[in-house]
Amino acid sequence: MSPFPWLARALALAVVAAPHVAVAQDTTTALPQVYTAATVVRHVPPELAVVTVRFAAGGASPAQAGANVALRADSLRHALQALGIPHDSLISGSQWYWWRGRVEPHQHQQCVPRPDPSSTLGRCIMTYDTTYTVNDAIEIHVRDLALVGAVLDTVLAHRIIDISNVSFRAGDLHDVQEDALREATRRARGQAEAIAEASGATLGRIISLSTQRETEYQPYGFGIVTTAAGYGDGGEGAGTTVVSPSLPVSVTVFGKWELIAKH
Repeated sequence: MSPFPWLARALALAVVAAPHVAVAQDTTTALPQVYTAATVVRHVPPELAVVTVRFAAGGASPAQAGANVALRADSLRHALQALGIPHDSLISGSQWYWWRGRVEPHQHQQCVPRPDPSSTLGRCIMTYDTTYTVNDAIEIHVRDLALVGAVLDTVLAHRIIDISNVSFRAGDLHDVQEDALREATRRARGQAEAIAEASGATLGRIISLSTQRETEYQPYGFGIVTTAAGYGDGGEGAGTTVVSPSLPVSVTVFGKWELIAKH
């Protein structure tokens, strides 16, 4: 027990009577925001057509099958070069056949009659034979787009029917992409200004401008630069006609601004 009980009581009263000090809270709310997105599409002519053809040949051994498929490939290459397709535009192999799955063995079972039909071992002797199929592919790059139809006809004339869709590709898209980005940015801001004016506010500072959504991943891309083409029949005796489409280059800009109330 304290020898000075009156001092302890005085200290206790001083603590109870002391004022409570509160930390000031910032109650300022964030300004409202406006989100916009603008997409601009430019169309460019293709500069290249690509088609992949796949074919196979068989033989009693892998070497023989390989030699036979090489003959088919050489015959097709010579015919395409005669059309005007350069040698370096005929690319060998593909992701499907080179090398996994390039050589396929096939085992065949055959019944050979026994010399003695009355044998208790059966009427025939089962033999097994293995043949081989070698697969190959050529990716054809056609820069003279007027030759696409003739290329397809040449491939079909070589009894090749495994033909991919024709994909058309554009060249350097740098200038087209930048022009589309500028236009999409202007449109996104114009939309935000229209929203601000209609709501009785003014547009404030830029919070963000991006080609990616904030809520989900969207790569910085420029739309489709590859498209499939159909093959048209020009009538009996006419060759295949392929119409080259224009290629869309698409850019989307996402923007966010503050909205400031008018006073």
